[in-house]
Amino acid sequence: MDKILLIQPPQWYPITPHLAVPLLSAQLKKAGLTCDITDLNVKFYNRILTKAHLAEADRKAKADLSALAADFETADVSAIEKSGSYGQKTRCLKYLTLKKFYKEYGEEIPALVDGIGLAVKTMKDPALFFDPERLPKAKRDIKLALRLASMPFAPNELDLDNYFPNPVVNWDWPNIKAQVVDGSLNMFRAFLSEAADAIADAGYTTVCISVADLSQVLPVFTLAGLLKEKTDAKIVLGGNYATQIYEDIMKFPDIFEGYLDYIMIGDGELSLPLLCKAVAEGLPMENVPNLVYWDAAADAATCTGFSCPRIDMDALAYPDFTGYDFGEYFTPEIVFPVQLSKGCYWGKCTFCDYAYGQQGYSPKHIPRILDELRFLIGTYGASKFIFVDEAIPPAFYRKLSEAIIEAGLQIHFYSFARLENGYTPEVLQTMYRAGARLFLWGYECAAERIMEKMNKGIDPAKRLQILTDARNAGIWNNGLFIFGYPTETMDEIKMTMDVIRNNRRVIPSCTLSNFTLKKHSLLVESVGSNGVLGYAPNGDFYTTFKDEVDGVERLQRRSLRRQFQFDFLEENAHCLWAVVFSDFDHLLLYLAKYGCDYVSGYRSENRICPEFR
Repeated sequence: MDKILLIQPPQWYPITPHLAVPLLSAQLKKAGLTCDITDLNVKFYNRILTKAHLAEADRKAKADLSALAADFETADVSAIEKSGSYGQKTRCLKYLTLKKFYKEYGEEIPALVDGIGLAVKTMKDPALFFDPERLPKAKRDIKLALRLASMPFAPNELDLDNYFPNPVVNWDWPNIKAQVVDGSLNMFRAFLSEAADAIADAGYTTVCISVADLSQVLPVFTLAGLLKEKTDAKIVLGGNYATQIYEDIMKFPDIFEGYLDYIMIGDGELSLPLLCKAVAEGLPMENVPNLVYWDAAADAATCTGFSCPRIDMDALAYPDFTGYDFGEYFTPEIVFPVQLSKGCYWGKCTFCDYAYGQQGYSPKHIPRILDELRFLIGTYGASKFIFVDEAIPPAFYRKLSEAIIEAGLQIHFYSFARLENGYTPEVLQTMYRAGARLFLWGYECAAERIMEKMNKGIDPAKRLQILTDARNAGIWNNGLFIFGYPTETMDEIKMTMDVIRNNRRVIPSCTLSNFTLKKHSLLVESVGSNGVLGYAPNGDFYTTFKDEVDGVERLQRRSLRRQFQFDFLEENAHCLWAVVFSDFDHLLLYLAKYGCDYVSGYRSENRICPEFR
């Protein structure tokens, strides 16, 4: 009998289970197949955030620093950076990274190693987590501990919400492949080798790995390569990121020889069960929709295209989290992901690539959503939710909120939202009564000229009023901002900075990003007429280009954003949340317990350390 395993790999934020694996597991079981799921990402974080692991990392890092000092303490670093070999540059950067780390944090390390157990416990134990003096310190300690765990593998670095590979080399396939097998640079290899052994012992015949972001590339190919060595299982790669870069993977035949058998592109809810049945029954792969595979007759990778039938959202099985240990996640309470719809109902923002490879907008009906919420409440004791949609129309949100209230569901939730005029004070108040406590609004920038170029389809002049109405209803607003859109001037960027600084009551937190030109965005289709003058590849498997724009150039806009972020955090150093990238689940838990006024008004007795990155 075919045994199927679905894997969530490192690196992902270890707070909430990603929806993809539980959703696909449910669909496979609905199709009559047997499967298991495992979250190797959260297991990895639990493995390395221990006293024993950190003590060993500290020992190795100090030994490396001592050995490297002999070669680089008096070396001409600028000359090495300019003309050194890859190995010289990497070793030199490792030396500089280690030296800087121990200079800044060396005195803290013994206490950090001894106290990591308490920091992890603080993230998971509600009695500690909801102490606003303890939680910021625990997060800061965990972030510093992850840097320490990374030091033996420097200049590669792991954070809570990202993985930063060696900046000395382009992140292309030859360099990825080299690091896959290099235990001195690949911090995931030892852990994933053990995981591959366990998978081999369990006798799985098909292993499906879900990948959502570039930060997972090294561990994904590490795991895939190990599974190819240790098992006869068919290895399937899927997820939104795989859809974005499948054409790049098809260029490298050795990937299909030593790492993958199949790539599932687009929405996998219907196509993955068909693939698993085809594997089990030995059926032709050309009949499986949304599939990339190696065609031996053609001696090339081939793709069956985005050929899967449109998904009936109401017919999807409820997500199946069976097999996950919720106690492993770095939170006292799981915020469960729920998908209300496929696609984006607007879908016209010029910078966005969300719609690529996906079916058009298709929402679930409200009775179906209520049944899914009841299922998660009854099965897993859920009461906190993130609606993982790109955006939800205000009219739909109003009706859903009214239905939640009428059904008597006692829940709290958050989601992305568009600053549309349909979010009236009455609608926002109804949503609050239904349990809404946090929205991630795409404010983008201050200049109306740039908003028109982005084609957001909203009235820029009404944005602050909507945010004020939401705040008055008791909802926390997190503003999403982009710095350096094509043709945006320095003065216009400063206007956006002023919006963030001058509206702290209605925008108590923000998420800042640099403009990046995405491969599958609408902007790419009209280069030369939209402020994008040109672009070049970023490296294999990137979903973005190196762009040349009429406006603030790429490195300068990144520097601007980083400096503003640092300054803004300095100005708000005693706030619980000011700049937020990934810990929205924790913010929701605080808002559900304490309310928006308390959380936004709280000032810690201690300075909250800015982000390391």
